[in-house]
Amino acid sequence: MLTSGAKLGPYEIQAPIGAGGMGEVYRARDPRLGRDVAVKVLPESLAHDVERMRRFEQEARAIATLNHPNVVAVFDVGTHQDVPYLVTELLDGESVRDRLKQGPIAPRKAVEWALQIADGLAAAHDKGIVHRDLKPENLFLTASGRVKILDFGLAKLERSEPAASATATLTAGAQLNTAAGMVMGTAAYMSPEQVRGQPVDHRSDLFSFGAVLYEMLTGNRAFAGQSSVETMNAILKDEPAEIDTAQMKVSPGLERIVRHCLEKNPADRFQSARDLAFALGALSGTDTSAALRAARLPRRRLWLAWATAGAALVAAVALIFLLGRPAPRAERLAFAIPVPGEVSHMALSPDGRMLAFVSPDEASGENILSVERIGSPTAQVLQGTEGATYPFWSPDDTYVAFFADGKLKKVAASGGVPQVLATATSARGGSWGGRGILVYAPDAGGALWRVDADGNHAAPLTDKIYGKNEASHRWPVFLSDGDHFLFWSGDFANARDDRINGIYLSSLAAKDKKLVLLARSSLGYANGYLFYVADQQVLNAVPVDILQAKVLGGPRVVADGVGFQPSTYWGAFTVAENGTVVYNATSGASLSVLTWYDRTGKELGRVGDVGVLANPTLSPDGDRVTVDVTDVKANNVDIWIDDLKRNTSARFTFDPTEDVSGVWSRDASRIAFRSPVAGATMYLKKALGSEPEKPMIDASLLDGGDIIPNSWSLDDQQILCTLQPASGGSDLVLVPASGGKISLFLATKANETNGQISPDGKWVAYASNESGDWEIYVTTFPNAAGKWQVSRGGGTEPRWRGDGNEIFYVGAKGMLTAVPVNSEGTFSTGTPTPLFRIHGRAPISSTDLFTYDVAKDGKRFLVNRYAKPEQVAPLNIVLNATAESR
Repeated sequence: MLTSGAKLGPYEIQAPIGAGGMGEVYRARDPRLGRDVAVKVLPESLAHDVERMRRFEQEARAIATLNHPNVVAVFDVGTHQDVPYLVTELLDGESVRDRLKQGPIAPRKAVEWALQIADGLAAAHDKGIVHRDLKPENLFLTASGRVKILDFGLAKLERSEPAASATATLTAGAQLNTAAGMVMGTAAYMSPEQVRGQPVDHRSDLFSFGAVLYEMLTGNRAFAGQSSVETMNAILKDEPAEIDTAQMKVSPGLERIVRHCLEKNPADRFQSARDLAFALGALSGTDTSAALRAARLPRRRLWLAWATAGAALVAAVALIFLLGRPAPRAERLAFAIPVPGEVSHMALSPDGRMLAFVSPDEASGENILSVERIGSPTAQVLQGTEGATYPFWSPDDTYVAFFADGKLKKVAASGGVPQVLATATSARGGSWGGRGILVYAPDAGGALWRVDADGNHAAPLTDKIYGKNEASHRWPVFLSDGDHFLFWSGDFANARDDRINGIYLSSLAAKDKKLVLLARSSLGYANGYLFYVADQQVLNAVPVDILQAKVLGGPRVVADGVGFQPSTYWGAFTVAENGTVVYNATSGASLSVLTWYDRTGKELGRVGDVGVLANPTLSPDGDRVTVDVTDVKANNVDIWIDDLKRNTSARFTFDPTEDVSGVWSRDASRIAFRSPVAGATMYLKKALGSEPEKPMIDASLLDGGDIIPNSWSLDDQQILCTLQPASGGSDLVLVPASGGKISLFLATKANETNGQISPDGKWVAYASNESGDWEIYVTTFPNAAGKWQVSRGGGTEPRWRGDGNEIFYVGAKGMLTAVPVNSEGTFSTGTPTPLFRIHGRAPISSTDLFTYDVAKDGKRFLVNRYAKPEQVAPLNIVLNATAESR
């Protein structure tokens, strides 16, 4: 027994916690990191017991391979003076055994805990680890309500061939094999195959799980006797006493799950912990009145109660198949989930049981990431993920990667502080492979990049296979080997030319790429099928020999009316590895409405209708405003002009693609805008619409890049634009109003965008991330000499007041901020003053540069404010999406 103050390696022993047949546990202090830990050691009397030593090393290796919130975390393994020890997280709470001393556990709470236990077991089983000693003593309830599985001291690394063999000497990389006929485990919770000394697999843990869940619900052991022999005999021959479902308020479905776990024959039980967890998830969404639970939820989460009620219906139907024997042929099942709140970008976890989704916060309108278990009555908001887009999961379902603030980040699915992995200015999707490498599209144009899961070694990946006529590599999806991946590649300047726009296959070696399918859509892959959105918003699944990049048959329609964003080629669907599909009937773009505010944030009135709007820009006289309007049904974006005096609206562009970012000339007679049609990318048109638009820049000059007009020079002879090269990033360039050659205005190793020429034509305000965060700067015009930082603590979207004496920008947390400016002689600024949070609609495209504009006098602001919809199309779940429908 170690005493307080004793040293074990670098750890200082503080007090004993407990002891068992496999070791003693102490509370200790790690002085290097300043944290308390739990240290488990073999008792001195058994330190030289070869078999115990093997099991101890087995435990260390088994737990160390796991990284799951429901399995105790291992920090260190070592030996001190021939005494081996294991260092784990120090838990605050009590064991399930301690809790059972108070009596049975309420069914709802029991299901909640059981679901966590099943998740932990699934993670272990995925790595070939069988616990073999699951019991209430080895299940710990933390003070925060999380269940942790402890003591893998009897764990066995599962082999592909299940036969037991004689115990062999343990070497590095070896596994612990139990001698044939040896009984391992605790009698009351053993599986029949353990009692018989037969080889066991992961289904043995499911039997033990059933025994634990039975005891949690009833307060009595499932199998009991006067001796261990009698108990084991009961396990082999008897059935547990019937559960009084009425008195104990245990639903029939839950009782069936318990019975299904306790089948004597392993083939008759659940065949995986994931199936078990899925069945429990159904009950967690339906065991009590969903309406009563919803009434207690905050308004922002009210829709989740309805959403998960629909998801629970899916799980309940699936439960019929899980519990029935023999299992029927897989059948395609589709369900609609009504939701009174918007969901935009989504990602199913690889196992299809968790959904990460982006939705606007009702208070701020800012996108935020949440995680929900399919069938659960609640969803967890992941704090610190404001501005999130395009989430995707780690292969083990423990992390969610996403893009925000010009960065690629990751956050634990259970919550925590997000970690920055890499820069990604205008990201277009990513994927996390089984080798610990993430592939992502950091910009709207350019090649894919790769980065390690810890944020190291960020580097271009597909740059050497980037074609001359290609404008973007985006929407990567890893295959299960962790090496090969699919992605979309195409040329936006010829968006309707499907000879090159398609889904390609490559690998981390990135030596070449193979065209798999011509398409203009993001993608998914599962069970030998490639998923994509075709014309008319149809979600198709086509059979492929994926490694040979060959299509094996015609497309199968999975769903009609799937949301699609024409500006990014993103389809509103997500696919899990098991073929489960979740899709949205809308594009996921938040609604907004143009709204006038004064400097205090008081609403003064609205302009036009609610819609999917972007880039409001006031005319110099303040009488009109251009705005990008998305026609969701037509998958098209056009510029409209709202006449503020007459209170009328008129469509300004009519091209069948994406016309955006209209910018007024100083005399308000012409409008420059971006449009990728007919081999050009930027056009000029009279504001009255009396003449056809004129092309200004030939697409060939951009070499696959994109260009967006920002501001006109004082003499209306030049237009300052944001150039997004095919290689990624963004610069500021000048384009003659008469068309012709592009000249560089400002380019650095960082990104510059949103250039705004001052009212006197001498200065340019712009946004740059040269410091690592976006800030507002000012330089001279037209020669970009000198530089002054205007914002503090972050800033985007600069706008000038009409007299040039003030600059406005959007600061941290969407705060509209004003800065006094002295531009006479030497440029200088005053202290930034926060005005109000604009609650603007989150951008969905790299062409969404502005969410507001300011009146000439600087007293009113026209904000593209997020608008909560009155009705929202439901999310839809399709199980076995590639199977035949009845």
